[in-house]
Amino acid sequence: MNVEFATCVRKTALEYLQKVLPNNNITDTPESAGKLLDFVEKDIIRVQDPMMYGSRIGIIPSTNYEEKYKDDIMTECQKFV
Repeated sequence: MNVEFATCVRKTALEYLQKVLPNNNITDTPESAGKLLDFVEKDIIRVQDPMMYGSRIGIIPSTNYEEKYKDDIMTECQKFV
């Protein structure tokens, strides 16, 4: 059994992203993290708690994840690297 500490709550996911990348001015807008947060809200992906995993972005598949979302998710994640 593998236990992950991650959220599918949009507001909390945004807060986690902002904690991990404080200099990136991450907001809930289409130009920033809005589209990624849409995936979070639909429980397709979850954002890991930085208090548990340190200063890295932790994005993991969730209940509604399907391989067809992978490219779009990766595109959105590239905004932060």
